[in-house]
Parts: sequence; structure tokens; C-alpha cells
Amino acid sequence: MPTSLPLIVGELYTRSDLAIVYGGSTQGGIIASNKSSSVFIFTDHAQANQFGYVYDGFSPDGRVLHYTGAGQDGDQLESHSNAPVLTHAARGRTLHAFVADGFLEGTQRKRQRYMGEFFLDPARPFERMPAPDKSGALRTVIVFRLLPVGPVPDRVIETMGLSQISDRADTLEVPIEINSTHFFETSGRAAGSAVRRESQLVDEFVASQHGHEFKRWAIKLPEERSPLLTDVYDKTNRVLYEAKSMSGRSALRMAVGQLYDYRRHVEVDGLRCSVLLPERPKADLRDFVESAGLGLVFKDGAQFLFEGQGDWGRP
Repeated sequence: MPTSLPLIVGELYTRSDLAIVYGGSTQGGIIASNKSSSVFIFTDHAQANQFGYVYDGFSPDGRVLHYTGAGQDGDQLESHSNAPVLTHAARGRTLHAFVADGFLEGTQRKRQRYMGEFFLDPARPFERMPAPDKSGALRTVIVFRLLPVGPVPDRVIETMGLSQISDRADTLEVPIEINSTHFFETSGRAAGSAVRRESQLVDEFVASQHGHEFKRWAIKLPEERSPLLTDVYDKTNRVLYEAKSMSGRSALRMAVGQLYDYRRHVEVDGLRCSVLLPERPKADLRDFVESAGLGLVFKDGAQFLFEGQGDWGRP
């Protein structure tokens, strides 16, 4: 590694000076050096918030640096611009982090405060979080979990700030139109056709409920790489719906389990849960849903009928 510009934790540098000595571009957040075995990552809160990169920062105990990956349009990929971070250890490259901190006096050149050397957490390399893309559509971004090689001074942590990500369950209300395939409940090719039918059922149901506001909930769990995503939440009536493409026993059992799982994390006063189906299920299954304390809504021709505790959501 070049030694004419040693990296000292807490000191200030410019991207131009780093590029001259270590090689690589002066643009972008993730830069692989072409003159050394180094990878540089840069974060700038002033610019990051414009693109939904709102998760950058240290954990409250300072043991983890959360850093949002590259990609402004659609779900971020585990390749291309993010590959240098994901593969740095396997390729024998060191990872160095900087945070923008003011300007050089009399210029528009930003200063970069060196936060130190880090490495990707081998146990939990990253997690996915919802964030808007450059057009405002909601997608998922990769948030790397980086561990410091040495001590990180308090002044560096103060400059960087704390992340919005915590090591506890966290629930975020998101638009119903979220555009992503990286949520736990919707991943997998085998479930693709069922997910499409469920999505169509939800669209038809939402369109039939005039005057209601609908959202979804993204539930981030500490030990899960991808968050859970609920089907549809009627914010007007505070009813959480789980949609299924079939009205058989297996589908009903799964719906009940999912709703029980979700409602542990959705903290809404008076929250009620209901199953949304394409047709009315058999009597025993209706009793099953009722005994579980859940509502039932099903499609009947061009309309949706509310039955039993499903009256909660009746317009």
C-alpha cells in the first residue's frame, strides 16, 4: 500500500488526494483502488438522504457501522458496484470508511474524515431495508454491517452519527405499491404464481373499499436478512389482512400463522386481523378462522363479503 498519504483515524483527507495516491475514481460511494489492495467507502449525509440512503451510521454501542450499498434505481444488487465490499475479505482487500465533514477553506471540495479500517460481518454481512429509489418508488437497499478493526474514537462516531437500524424488531409503515421481490414472505420462484394471484386479489379488494387508506407493514427482525412484508393494512379501520390465492385448509392455516406472527410486531392500538380469500371456505374452516379470533373476507362475484369477525372491515 502507498505510504505517501498514510491513513490516520480521525484525520481529514480529500477524495482527489486519495485517488492520486491510492488510485480509483473520485465519484461514487464504493471505490476499489487500482493502485493498492484497498476498497474505500464514502458516506455523505447531505447527499445520501436524497436517494433514500438513510441508514448509514453506527450502532448505539459503536460496534457496527451500517453502510448503504450502491444503486439508485430498483432493488440494490448483490453484485456490480456492491461487489467490492461483499468480496473484499475473500480477495484479500482492506476496507476503509470515510464520512464527509465540511469543505476545504475557500473551496467547494469536501473534506473526508477517515473513520478507520473495517471488515464485513461474516455472521451477518448485510440486511435489506425499504427505501425510496431516485424516482420515489419504494424498493429495498442493501445495508452492510461493517465491524471496526480497531477502536473508533468518540469524535468519529459523533461525526458519522447513529444508524436508524437497531438490534431489535422494528416495524415501518410503507406504501402498498412497494416495488420489491426481496421480502421474506414473497421470495422464491415456486410461490411466484400464487403471489401474483394474491396480488391481484389485494388490488381488487382495495379498489372495492372506497374512502379507505391502505398501507403495508415492513417488519425488520434482527436475525433475518430480509424483512417481512404484510399483504395489506386498512389504516382507516385498523385491520391487517393476509391474502391467500386459495381457500383450502393449508392456505388458511398459513394465513392464521402469518397474522399471529405479524401482529406481535405491529404496534397499533385496537389492531384487528382478517383473512382475505378468493372464495368462501368450507364451514369447518370458517369456524377455524373464527375460533382464532380473526375476521374473514372473501370474493363473491364482483363484490367482497365480510363474515363473522370480518365485519370489522366492512365499509
